[in-house]
Amino acid sequence: MEQKVIKRQGKKARKMKARMGERTVDFWQVKHETTYEPWVQHLFDAQICFWNPKSPQQLRFNMMFGGAALVGDYLIQMEKSDLKVISEKRFRKEFTVLSDEKEI
Repeated sequence: MEQKVIKRQGKKARKMKARMGERTVDFWQVKHETTYEPWVQHLFDAQICFWNPKSPQQLRFNMMFGGAALVGDYLIQMEKSDLKVISEKRFRKEFTVLSDEKEI
């Protein structure tokens, strides 16, 4: 079953950056949204990730990446093809948010 991600016109997604040591990475807290950051939207469009129809709180990844994330986890893009899923607790411990309009 093909799932579409709805993009709402007029609302721009924020670019979320965090620092882990000396490395700067993109991150996204897994949640249902109407607008995603471009790199996250690309993952949906390329069918790299999709919401599990049997468990809507679970984000699944295709066979190339494997695994899953739950709403509240963090998806970290280390490089274009290097994605990591980490818990909120680990994110708060190991990463420093560089740009965000709300406090995490």
